[in-house]
Amino acid sequence: MATSLDSKRAIGKKMVIACDGTWQNSDQGYDDSVFAPPAAQIPSNVTRIVRAIKHKDDTGIPQIVFYQRGVGANGDEEDKVLGGATGAGLSEHVREAYGFLANNFDPESQDALNDVSRPIDEIVLLGFSRGAFTARAISSLVSDVGLLTRAGMESFWGVFGDWMKQNVKGRQSEWFESRFGKKVSFTDPVYRETLIEHGITRWPMPIRAVGVWDTVGSLGIPLPFHAVNVKEFSFVNSKVAEHVQHAFQALGLDEHRNLFTPTLWEWPDNDQNLKKLKQCWFPGVHSNVGGSYPDAGISNITLAWMISQFEETDGGILTFDPAYLDLLQDMNNQYYIKQKEPIRPWALGKLYDSAPHNTVKGIVAGLAPIVRTPGRYHVVDDKTGLQTNIRLKNTCECIHPSVRIRMDSGGLGTEEDSKHVSEVSHLLNAVKGLVGLTSNKYSSAALKNYDLVESAAVNSEATGASGVAWRAKDGGQGLPEEELGRTEVRLLKRSVDVAGKV
Repeated sequence: MATSLDSKRAIGKKMVIACDGTWQNSDQGYDDSVFAPPAAQIPSNVTRIVRAIKHKDDTGIPQIVFYQRGVGANGDEEDKVLGGATGAGLSEHVREAYGFLANNFDPESQDALNDVSRPIDEIVLLGFSRGAFTARAISSLVSDVGLLTRAGMESFWGVFGDWMKQNVKGRQSEWFESRFGKKVSFTDPVYRETLIEHGITRWPMPIRAVGVWDTVGSLGIPLPFHAVNVKEFSFVNSKVAEHVQHAFQALGLDEHRNLFTPTLWEWPDNDQNLKKLKQCWFPGVHSNVGGSYPDAGISNITLAWMISQFEETDGGILTFDPAYLDLLQDMNNQYYIKQKEPIRPWALGKLYDSAPHNTVKGIVAGLAPIVRTPGRYHVVDDKTGLQTNIRLKNTCECIHPSVRIRMDSGGLGTEEDSKHVSEVSHLLNAVKGLVGLTSNKYSSAALKNYDLVESAAVNSEATGASGVAWRAKDGGQGLPEEELGRTEVRLLKRSVDVAGKV
């Protein structure tokens, strides 16, 4: 008999899997990309949240972190080009992180997992960009098969192969037949029951939380490479995996590259385990939200938001070092000083133009810009990677107060990095202007179909705790404004000029 995911039992340790974004590698510490001269690498929010996690939580429970470099960050030029552009290596990253969990998770057996008097470890998954998809795929794998025992890991390749091919119509597992003499498909309940019976896996396996920054492209892969590189991952759909208890995603309103459509979650049909889903929109582009730009003003805000979710949800999921967060804020102020610029207040950090204008890729992306559509995304076809006409439901989206503050304070729109300015910049800016993507005063084109209103003018269920909401002009569902968490408020008060406007 399987243990309930809701059992109240002691926690052994907290295991955190942190999957970095494409080409990100904090183990190396510098960027030797084939596309630019070597330079010190600016860490993403995955790296920074890992560094902020304390060794033990407030009750003394160990918090153990496994950091995984991003796809395309293995060091050789072939991996940088193929892995970064196509997602080659995703399968390896999923297996690597899963192996760490399986080998270190306690209880070690199904009987011990069922014994609620014994402590149980907790699992937390983090990721940015392609790493966000990796984290989501791991949550799906753990939900589907649990965690293999150490002896069961001898059969991992067969089980993993069956999991990857579960959508192949009529396919029966050759590995399973050779081992157990039965012809069954991976999705047949007999498959998992047999693994449990023979001590190969432990199931069900609760996942305390998944937190990601800006999962992009269909299933995390830029669309042109979707069909040939992640078709086998197509079953990792937009619904939160079955055994995830809390899911959080930070999203960028102003990413306009046509290959980077965000992949939102929706509430699962089998929702007995999910307690909370929240997806929050912020000003900025992909790496403003996930980190790795020189001006970390916006990524500091998205980092503080994610940390607030983990600190304040369900009695506290993880514990963080506030001094490290103060250091990050102070370091960004020092960046402004070194650039001989005024210190930008909270919410007014630089929004980078994510499509550089001095490359063929950048020019193509700039000439075919798209506008993101919060609250209006659709189910993705797992064969083509394109959106269907079926709208996602129960996505639990909200708008962060930094969007309103940036607008009210006269913040700028996207700005080009000085090293990317070229003679075609004016042309591309004109093209973007035609679809509302201007680079002067900030007014996100993604919100063109919403009006900012006070709570008295909107339905109560669409209003955030701040008393502000974004009302849909088409009469559809509006989006509430998010409430700031404790860590967010503390860092806001350390900023300058803006606190009184929130």
